[in-house]
Amino acid sequence: MIKISPAVKEIYPDAMFGIMTANMSNASASRSQMDTLKKVEIDRIKTKYKEYDRKVIINSEPICHYVTHYKKFKKTYPVLLQLESILLKDKGIPSVGISVEAMFLAEVKNLLLTGGHDLNQIGGYLTLDIAVGGENYLSISGKQQQLTKGDLYLSDDRGILSSVLNGPDYRTRITDTTQNVLYFVYGVDGITGEQIRKHLENIRYYLLTASPNVNIQTVEVF
Repeated sequence: MIKISPAVKEIYPDAMFGIMTANMSNASASRSQMDTLKKVEIDRIKTKYKEYDRKVIINSEPICHYVTHYKKFKKTYPVLLQLESILLKDKGIPSVGISVEAMFLAEVKNLLLTGGHDLNQIGGYLTLDIAVGGENYLSISGKQQQLTKGDLYLSDDRGILSSVLNGPDYRTRITDTTQNVLYFVYGVDGITGEQIRKHLENIRYYLLTASPNVNIQTVEVF
């Protein structure tokens, strides 16, 4: 399902990644179930970080590994900013469809970077590679993105799907008509396979809670 370039194995030999696919074609989502689930989980997150201190959290597991990785590129880890929007600005997770909401909820709970894609829009093999710098793709915002040298990115035979530093693409974005979803977890150096597996299990649980007819298919940590 996925090819890993020699460059990834050389530069990030201990990095772990995860994939999960889910078929939504027969799924009927319960908005009330998802809203209740989000409220319960967000309340738990707020309780966990009641005395929030950025200096403390960026040195804790597992987020410290992402902070270190992003710091190399002089960037801030976006999931940290998502967490802070919940804790400090009292924002929630918008109602944008259960497949995306489940991913966002798991991200702020587990702090693992995850991309969601429409599997039907993916062509050919997936490849995980490291940017030489200058590669372009249309981001989910509809703007052209240029990869930074050394960035980890995922692509198919048609182009780039996502990168660690720049996020997901527009072509394979999840929409209201998406029937098959692919979740990809970027585990930078220091993230364990067990952490990724539990993260995928959380996404699975959220999906099935809101829509019991979702068919979870591939689950792989590598």
